[in-house]
Amino acid sequence: MNRNSRRDAILKVACRLVRTMGASHLTLDAVAREAGISKGGLLYHYPTKDALIQAALNDFLDRFDSETDAEASSGEAPMGWAQAYLIQTFEISKEDLEMSFGILAAAASNPDLLEPMRQRYLKWQSRMTTECSDQVEATVARLAADGLFFCELFGFAPLEDQLRADVLSNLLTRVDK
Repeated sequence: MNRNSRRDAILKVACRLVRTMGASHLTLDAVAREAGISKGGLLYHYPTKDALIQAALNDFLDRFDSETDAEASSGEAPMGWAQAYLIQTFEISKEDLEMSFGILAAAASNPDLLEPMRQRYLKWQSRMTTECSDQVEATVARLAADGLFFCELFGFAPLEDQLRADVLSNLLTRVDK
């Protein structure tokens, strides 16, 4: 297993542990055991529990950004970044939802770990309002998409597929240039 795939596997194990057992059970010993590596091997990649949580959060945010950028530039008629943001938020995988839950639960013990997420949301909001002609409509669309993400993350009245598709369609018209 190469270094990056080992790091990814460790992050997935950490998030799964938090999801299944709770944030209080996230220990470096438990992660090493579940990942099938020595504690020293884990410490090589992530010297502290906070470093592990921070890496998981940064990994999620980086992947979301790169997938959104790719979505915006793909296809015969590339769309705007704002529309790509909405689509990516609506198409987030179950695995990423589970990782997000684990990250956020673990970070709750140290709110400073959420600072990179706060910074990304500022960046995303700025991109939405800069790109779209109506800042209010763009903000409403982003907040609705973010609300859907958090509703699905915590299992708060998730939408049926058709309603979900209709809501996305409605939001996409709000950020049309």
